[in-house]
Amino acid sequence: MRNDWQSDDDQPKTRADYRREQEQANQSHQRRRGQDVRPDSPVTDNPQGLEQNGDTAPLSQSEYKQRRLGRRLNWVIFWLVVLIITVYIILFFVEF
Repeated sequence: MRNDWQSDDDQPKTRADYRREQEQANQSHQRRRGQDVRPDSPVTDNPQGLEQNGDTAPLSQSEYKQRRLGRRLNWVIFWLVVLIITVYIILFFVEF
């Protein structure tokens, strides 16, 4: 029985072998999805690829999603505060 972490000659895989297999699997997955993949281009997790976190390192997929969600939540909080203030102003000037 052969484990996934072992090669055909029962020697443990090196990190380079594992990374090479992962890159090939990722490229074949992207080709199946219909995307053009160049073999010399680096694979990044950041869909925009340009946003960086200050130390010139590209954002990972989870960091990108967290920041996007944070921005959206900040806007939701802002609009809720504006709506609450608007309701108080309307209730102050309009007598029921």
